[in-house]
Amino acid sequence: MKKTIISIAATFAAISMSAQTVNVHFKNGQTIRFNSSNVDHVDFSEKAPDPTVSAGAVVDLGLSVYWCSCNVGAESPEEFGDYFAWGETKPKSKYTKETYSYYDSNTAQYIDIGANIEGTEYDAATVNLGSDWRMPTYTEINELKTNCNWEWSQINGKNGYVVTGPNGNSIFLPAAGYNIGGVLNQNGWLGYWSSSANNIINAWTMIKQNEGLNIVSRPKEYGFSIRPVTSNPNAEGSPVDHSQDYLVTDNISAAFIGGAYSMINGKINGGSQLNVKFTNGSTETVTLVGIQLVDGSTNEAGNNGLDSEVEVPAGESKEYTVTVGWAGITNPIIRFTYRYNKKKYTVDGNWNL
Repeated sequence: MKKTIISIAATFAAISMSAQTVNVHFKNGQTIRFNSSNVDHVDFSEKAPDPTVSAGAVVDLGLSVYWCSCNVGAESPEEFGDYFAWGETKPKSKYTKETYSYYDSNTAQYIDIGANIEGTEYDAATVNLGSDWRMPTYTEINELKTNCNWEWSQINGKNGYVVTGPNGNSIFLPAAGYNIGGVLNQNGWLGYWSSSANNIINAWTMIKQNEGLNIVSRPKEYGFSIRPVTSNPNAEGSPVDHSQDYLVTDNISAAFIGGAYSMINGKINGGSQLNVKFTNGSTETVTLVGIQLVDGSTNEAGNNGLDSEVEVPAGESKEYTVTVGWAGITNPIIRFTYRYNKKKYTVDGNWNL
């Protein structure tokens, strides 16, 4: 060891006597040059440790919601995870208007799926992680941006922000970039969707661009990351396997079973009372979370007619009465929303009486 130190010292002594410049060559190709006469000494220190972030799926930053420690599709904080178009729940290779589920190429029009999709069947966090998780709203990403300390850093070789909340806990948001068209840009960029739409074309997303971190409006067909939030401090953040859900969901049914109603010219009058039935023909318990009367001719859905969630054990049915609105209804559809294996599903029953 002493011999090595003497050799290094001798080398720098030779540099001082015979050369005017010390060149430091970095792996990224950058070179820094120093005037050797200005160099007093050279030493080496250990690499600074990566910043630490709070462990576990649920992270309390001292804000209005808890934040997940990973992106949707990732298993560690620094992993990029999957990219999603706004309102879509599966990743894909190409993000364009033509591949966007809610753009009609025939009419060149976007399809309205709501101004806020948090916790719905359009929410990739809810669909992939279960009902405890959802996409953050505009207000919640703005709270994260405004009330936290953001430090550009690196964890396990991945660039991103260490975001530290008012209570001192931190999460890491990797700079996963974005996918537009079929082009994945990961050049230090960062983009995270909110659940909030700005208009029929655009939704709000939190982006790091050359000009810094901002919340901006971007076309819904773009592919960005999603970092989920929850109100449940005990939520589990690992992906849920839904591959066998069909064994249950294929055995759920909905039906009209009569009621006190009147009809004129094929239209059921307002105020009619329609009896409906939800049947769980599977071997597992499911949770009924919503009942809606839908007009199949207009696809207009009424409000949720269920006061609270109801567990429906295997092999059992639940019967309810729904009221037709004042304008009447042409083609009644009864739509039940239920939850199984931390995911929401819908089942429809058609009017056939």
